[in-house]
Amino acid sequence: MRLTGLVSRLTAVTILSATGFVATNPALADDKTAPLQIVVSINQQSLQVFRGTEVVAQSNVSSGKPGHSTPTGIFSILHKKKFHRSNIYSNAPMPWMQRLTWTGIALHESNSVPPYPASHGCVRLPAAFAQELFAMTDVGGHVMITSDPVTPRRVNHSALPQPLSALVEVTYDPLIDQWQLLHDGLAKRGEDIVTNPVPYVSTAKLLEPIRAEIVTTHAVPEGKLPVRILVTRRTRAENAADVQRLLNRLGHEAGIVDGAIGSESQAAIRRFQAANGLPETGAMTRELVSALYKASGMDEPQNGKIEIRRDFQPVMQFSINLDNPEQPLGTHLITAFADGENSLVWNAYTLENRLGKNTRALYGIDEDASDTVDVMSALDRIHMSPDVKKTISAMVGEGASIVITDAGTERFTGWNTDFTVSTNTTTSAPAAVASARKKRDNATSRRNVQRASTARNNDPNLPGVRRIQSVPGLWLAR
Repeated sequence: MRLTGLVSRLTAVTILSATGFVATNPALADDKTAPLQIVVSINQQSLQVFRGTEVVAQSNVSSGKPGHSTPTGIFSILHKKKFHRSNIYSNAPMPWMQRLTWTGIALHESNSVPPYPASHGCVRLPAAFAQELFAMTDVGGHVMITSDPVTPRRVNHSALPQPLSALVEVTYDPLIDQWQLLHDGLAKRGEDIVTNPVPYVSTAKLLEPIRAEIVTTHAVPEGKLPVRILVTRRTRAENAADVQRLLNRLGHEAGIVDGAIGSESQAAIRRFQAANGLPETGAMTRELVSALYKASGMDEPQNGKIEIRRDFQPVMQFSINLDNPEQPLGTHLITAFADGENSLVWNAYTLENRLGKNTRALYGIDEDASDTVDVMSALDRIHMSPDVKKTISAMVGEGASIVITDAGTERFTGWNTDFTVSTNTTTSAPAAVASARKKRDNATSRRNVQRASTARNNDPNLPGVRRIQSVPGLWLAR
């Protein structure tokens, strides 16, 4: 459906309620060259479709009811199917299905789209709009589910890459060499290194005098879908795994390197602490980590990382440095749009993501630091080597996206997915549900009273009722 000319607000609302589809910019709605992004608001039970910074379509929706709430965060369309049946809820029909997670969350048509959360977790769409949206979207397109609506803004920052040649020359970086050798060697030879520690020799330090002369050239992997980039912190599990590896290398027998500090690892930590004059707590602290790297003759790793996926598969990972790690990064989605033949402009969305006490403790984030972070401030704190930036620049093009977040990728990111972020938000949906149900129940009660009254007045067998002969069907009390 296309709205042209001067259409009153009342008419637009009427059409939206009836069909669920309003095209606010028909030319852009038909333009398939620019990436399309979807924003679903739980609090407003609405959906907006953006191309660039323009809203090209919008609809009412119905999200998950209490007990089956729709997760909020950053998602991608993983799979599309014109007619699908639920694998979870009694083979229920899900026409025009667009899957967001492999655990059952999707956008789909429904014949029941009330103005309040009523589904089992999916986002229900009106029939006409579901079909229109299905025709507009592509697999891999981003869908943001938020409490309140969010809108994009244009951002220009030196941390955002511009396209380069597909072949990249990478100058030798001793830090990359050091960690690549450690992690690749452990992955390939595992037990030989873990159980038989040998004196460590830093190839990074040996080769540093000639590092400028060492250049490697590698091809950047291509794919059908735009590249996906995640900027986040090193996880506790990654840090714990490194602690276990270092303890094993130093002969303290931390056991299997699994990223979980259990009793065996705690005993190894105590042995290391006793041998190095540290309090024997058995806890993985910042001081312990620093002491382990120093004892191993190694530099500590950087506190952040960049992961890259393409076609829903992991491609590569780099270490980066994040300034002010005690402050949240916030949660942001930044997407590239073509600006000429070999230039990109970037649009950013910032999502609410409240960090809990345990998450803050996990990453050393100040308890009182605000969760609200401007995207430009977050970009200012990201530092990567020129080689890493060059490699990323060779992979980006229109539709490429960068997700920045402190945490939340563990729940839905995995097999055959993009980087998916689960956010912790404040929604007013329960209040909206209560209000909508109260209105519905009041309306139902009024209808029932009216029907009962009508039935009584029209029953000639009830005492105290007489018929007015001149008006068929009309009865009055005697």
